[in-house]
Amino acid sequence: MGKKRALILGLALVGAIVVAGMGLAGCQKGPMFCGGGFHGKEFPKHVLEKIDAEVEALNLSEAQMARYEEIRTKVQNELVEVGNQRKAFFEKVKGEMDQENPDLNTLSVLVKSHLEKFPTRAGMFIDDFMAFYEVLDDNQKAVITTHLKDKFKKFEAFKALMSS
Repeated sequence: MGKKRALILGLALVGAIVVAGMGLAGCQKGPMFCGGGFHGKEFPKHVLEKIDAEVEALNLSEAQMARYEEIRTKVQNELVEVGNQRKAFFEKVKGEMDQENPDLNTLSVLVKSHLEKFPTRAGMFIDDFMAFYEVLDDNQKAVITTHLKDKFKKFEAFKALMSS
């Protein structure tokens, strides 16, 4: 059973690396999805525009807006850093994949190292969200909660569609 599991994991890793390599080789444009970003925008700018639009609907007070601007700047810096780390990761993968005989041990270490950072990154953004949530009044918190419930319902509908 151990050999079968190792084979499956190895094939999955090779598949992921090949897909990443093909994406990098075929993508001669900007770093984000072969188009320079999401919807032609840089990723941090795109994310912050979406957040700003949602926050605008909350009609923040001056004090809340000041705190939001602090959190927004922190999130922007975090998004830029994560983007730089992602770009460096893919450059390392590309460098290895460009070799005649890529070293799968090196690639597996790169992938594992990159994936191990994910929980910290996700936690960082959750902490930022909660710092913002704490400055809201009860009505604003209710708007956020309703929005999250709506998103969750869409996720559940998608999940049900995919499992049928």
